[in-house]
Amino acid sequence: MTVLSRGAAAVVGVLVAAFLGFGAVEELIVRGVRGGEVQPLIVGLLGAVVSVLLALASLALWRRHTRARRLAIVAAIAAMTFHAYAALPPHRNAGFLVLIVAGAYAVTLLGLALSEDVRRS
Repeated sequence: MTVLSRGAAAVVGVLVAAFLGFGAVEELIVRGVRGGEVQPLIVGLLGAVVSVLLALASLALWRRHTRARRLAIVAAIAAMTFHAYAALPPHRNAGFLVLIVAGAYAVTLLGLALSEDVRRS
């Protein structure tokens, strides 16, 4: 990966994390804290943590941190698992678009983490 493509991947990663994190924080505050519901509170909190993990993983890959590969794998698996749970009925805290975006970015992040370029650095 070139410096430009790593930078572009980092920007896209932070934007995707912000998109996913916005919904998580909204769920946390609106339905969890103000609404007094426990399940949205926990889902919103976990969603915010997963979004921070995704942003940190993309920045770590960009900076070629020594633990970037491991962090990216953990963040991708956490994102896929969490968003699959959040989209399940009966609560459906996350919609279909969020599930598609999170899954697509998680697979992309896994691909970047498992590429030869990251292993060498």
